[in-house]
Amino acid sequence: MILRACFVLSMAALSLLGQTTARETPVSDDALAPMRRMLASQKQFQADLERRASAITQHAKQELSSPVTWEPLREKRREELRDMLGLLPWPTRTPLQVQQTGTLDKGSYVIEKIAFQSLPGIYVTGNLYLPKERKGKTPAIVYVCGHSHSPSGNKAIYQRHGISFAKNGYVAFILDSIQVSETFAMHHGVYNQEMFDWYARGYTPAGVEVWNAMRAVDYLETRPEVDADRIGMTGISGGAAMSFFTSAVDTRIKVVVPAMGISTYEANVKNDTQQGHCDCMFCINVHKHDMLHQGGLIAPRPLLMMHGRKDVLFPVEGYKAFEGAMDDLYGGYGAATSFRNIEVDTEHKDSDFLREQAIRWFDQHLMRIAPRKLDMDYSNAPPETVAVFGGKPPADAQNFRVHETFTAGEAPTEFTTLAAWQQRRNALLNTVNTLLPYDDNDANSPDVRIPDAAKQGPKLPVMLYVASDGESPEYQRLLLAGQPDGNKLHRIVVTPRGIGETPWPRMFERDALRNAMYVGETVDSLRLQDVRRAFRQIQNLPGVDPKRITLVGRKSSSILALYAAVLEPDALQVILMDPPTSHREAPIFLNILRHTELPEAAALLAPRKLLFYGRIPTDYAYTQRIYALHDSTDGMSLTMQLTMAATGQYGHAASTGY
Repeated sequence: MILRACFVLSMAALSLLGQTTARETPVSDDALAPMRRMLASQKQFQADLERRASAITQHAKQELSSPVTWEPLREKRREELRDMLGLLPWPTRTPLQVQQTGTLDKGSYVIEKIAFQSLPGIYVTGNLYLPKERKGKTPAIVYVCGHSHSPSGNKAIYQRHGISFAKNGYVAFILDSIQVSETFAMHHGVYNQEMFDWYARGYTPAGVEVWNAMRAVDYLETRPEVDADRIGMTGISGGAAMSFFTSAVDTRIKVVVPAMGISTYEANVKNDTQQGHCDCMFCINVHKHDMLHQGGLIAPRPLLMMHGRKDVLFPVEGYKAFEGAMDDLYGGYGAATSFRNIEVDTEHKDSDFLREQAIRWFDQHLMRIAPRKLDMDYSNAPPETVAVFGGKPPADAQNFRVHETFTAGEAPTEFTTLAAWQQRRNALLNTVNTLLPYDDNDANSPDVRIPDAAKQGPKLPVMLYVASDGESPEYQRLLLAGQPDGNKLHRIVVTPRGIGETPWPRMFERDALRNAMYVGETVDSLRLQDVRRAFRQIQNLPGVDPKRITLVGRKSSSILALYAAVLEPDALQVILMDPPTSHREAPIFLNILRHTELPEAAALLAPRKLLFYGRIPTDYAYTQRIYALHDSTDGMSLTMQLTMAATGQYGHAASTGY
């Protein structure tokens, strides 16, 4: 597992650091202390995520224990899943602009090469397999592909499924995924492209894939050959996830067969399965669902899942826990025969056996016929012959930037009256509180460096500094030093989890972010918890004036300080040092860009003071205009000296005395 591998490798490196030769100077314990703290923080962070994931799975089991407990929650959970896919509200069902670019006659069936636009400029390519011998309208299967690669789209690799369905009497529509298609879009933004802003956007490729599949159903409903009341869906791996998600939000899917794609978050985080998954496999879990919830949204419709005992992507303990929960739920509906899990002794791979079992399940529950002899022979056409665009995709295709547009929020409004801004502020503050709630059950105890003087009277103002990576205590002392102030001010440093003089390795940081998303958090949202907890802790110290606490931070930590002050109304003011200007940079909070951007979020502090150290980035001119609505000439301003600002000296003509 990557998280554990990083820890083990780092421990090995630490061991080596302690070894010296006769000519080397021994490494002191003090020099190794930052690395030891970093290693300990990795272990603690992983343990906390495992605890959170277990709580999510156990809570889901309780909700899904019977139809009595589940039915009152079903539609709320379905709406939440849509939100986490970026499908709340539904996108507009614009005209599909269907193109049929060719037909292949394969004897007992034909293949139509189809393209449609699920949204304007978002092209979906696929092959429609039609059996020639039909008696009336025919059941149809939407087949969604896994991550097999071909320049002609991954539909070219999964032909055997379309052929098998067609030769056995089904219409089958095999869809290219957006990652392996004839016009490119991305599945791997967070995985290996460092597009961490996907989480801030609330964007997952799963949302686009689900919408594409739903629009494919829209298209099938227009085909005279198809019985629109008998549509099923299946796929393996990524296709299993899309089958699962789509069927959970779209009840037009009557029968579902996801192959090798189901687990629980408890098992996923414990086994660090994210290392093998692309970003399409999961919704942005802001509502803290488990995969069990998606099974509950499908129940009691027929659901067949298939798994390999050696599949490290979907651990046995995860899919067995899912199986147990669904056995109970389906039994409660009186539909025990409508759910089944097939286990095979393989790794993560498709097989002829699973292909046949899928058809037999559809025969039983969609075609409603007795067991029969199936024709499972197939011969794939050359990949280039099933391509829809023949290597010349449409010039107006916008697939490549769908991650920027699919969940895009509205541009900030320019307000001309304080009343209009106050109305917006109240609504936005409510949203931010919902996205970033204070967690009384958070087990983490933040590292807060409190001087002894703050633990006794008299009550003095405080400068609460939020540490950043790479800072030593000595660096922080120099940074926070100012004019001689006697006993006028306490300087207190909070070091949020994972922040340290020796930062986390980049790979661990990515893995921690992905696993945190699975439990409805980000590394930064958990760090914000630490800052808020520290604020509340120092408020109660005998030597602290609770109404005169200034929060300060540098770069990303400055925005943690900002949000802590916004959400803690007793905070006096904030000083931002070299802050980022967009949540596309940092900090990353789930879904935040759907609702606001940093200049507007900063304005939530008004009319309390917002100070910028050294310079005010031009992007914050929007913030300044909001402050102007409060008739405040110095509410947002520049400071050149931290201690002066923290002790209420805002003019630049004052003598520092040093």
